[in-house]
Amino acid sequence: MEPHSPEQDIKIVVTGPYNAGKSEFVQKFGTKPINVAVNGTTVGLDFTHDMIENFHVHIFGTPGQDHFKDVQQCVARGASGIIMVIDSTDPSTFSQVEALTKRIKAVCGRVPLIICANKQDKPGALPPEKIKQMLGFKGKVIGTSALRGDGTRTSLVEILKQIKKSQ
Repeated sequence: MEPHSPEQDIKIVVTGPYNAGKSEFVQKFGTKPINVAVNGTTVGLDFTHDMIENFHVHIFGTPGQDHFKDVQQCVARGASGIIMVIDSTDPSTFSQVEALTKRIKAVCGRVPLIICANKQDKPGALPPEKIKQMLGFKGKVIGTSALRGDGTRTSLVEILKQIKKSQ
């Protein structure tokens, strides 16, 4: 097997408000995902890696609570793309997206960002287009169910496409 070139190594950060499904999203990839959690809540990071679209993708998930700001920024440093996972059944958390985006982009710069409207399998989930409108977001919003794995690969392929396009 030929070694891959370093240019094919891509770091993606998966972030979002508390309880949005970030850890579940990250755990859909790779063979041995790592989760640093206490009582089911991520307090450090999630990590896995996988080969997708000829890229060796390193996927890092951040904790969602505000008191982990430093951890969020540390984990995000050097990322080539951002996947913002939100709970589409809980519009009260949507207000956190802008501040979280600014915090993450402060350390990784102007990199591609997509939003995953997660928990689409739950009753009362708002459709991706409605969420896009509510957030005033101009980029891609993809419906996902991280629990079932629906849309997770599509989201990762989309962010990789955007990263390739931006290079």
